[in-house]
This record gives sequence, structure tokens and C-alpha cells, in this order.
Amino acid sequence: MPKRVLVADDEPLTAELFALMLAFCGFEVVCAHTGAEALARAREFKPDILLLDVLMPVLEGDTVTRLLRADPDLAERPVVLISSADECEVDWRAAGATVFLQKPVDIRQLPNLVTALLPADAVRPGRLTRRAARAAIRRWSLPAR
Repeated sequence: MPKRVLVADDEPLTAELFALMLAFCGFEVVCAHTGAEALARAREFKPDILLLDVLMPVLEGDTVTRLLRADPDLAERPVVLISSADECEVDWRAAGATVFLQKPVDIRQLPNLVTALLPADAVRPGRLTRRAARAAIRRWSLPAR
């Protein structure tokens, strides 16, 4: 059974690009375009991991993360907060996010990042090793231009 990913970004092109890359690599992906929609879809879809933009309408990504952490069914799921804002401007650790990524991101590394953050039993045989996936996290954010 493919692992499930929720991608939430208020820029539809960004969400769809992330979703296409993950779907191409065998993940089952659902998109949302507002924080409220992300929260509703997370409760319905029960993703294995969530990728949330910080600045979204209705509820921001860090607020969605806090609400997910309070939900017993979703509290343990890895959450990646993504933003064009500087890391120091986003209190992602206090929100309970697993990782913070600054835009722009290299979508070619997206499957590696998702694989690295999934529990060890979720890594598919014949795919990336956990060490290679963790190395991908370090390479994930592109340098500022």
C-alpha cells in the first residue's frame, strides 16, 4: 500500500508540482489550498506525512500543525512546514513541526525527504537507504539567490 502524503499550499501550482513529483515516485497524494482544508483533509485522508506551507488563508500552517498535534489520531505524523519566510521568523519548533524548509526548494529531493521522515518500517525495500534519505534533508533547501 503506498504511503499517503498531504500537500497544502495556497499556490495551486506549487501544491500540484509537489503532488506530481510524489505521485510519480509511488506516493498517494492529496492537496489542499487553505489551512482549514488541510486540517479537514488530514482528518479524512489520514496521511502518513504532511507538507504544509506556513502562510495560507483561513489557518496558517503552524496553526494547523498545533491542531494536528492535539488530535490523537494525527499527533505523531511528521509535519514539514515550508515557507519563503526566514526560519527565524517562523516558530516551527514551538508549533510541533518535524522539519522546516525555506523556499525555494529542490523538488527533485522531495521523495527523499518524505522517505527519510517516514517511520523505518515505512521505507520501501529497493528504494533509498535511510542514510541517503537523511543526506537529502541536508541538501533540501536551495541556497538563496
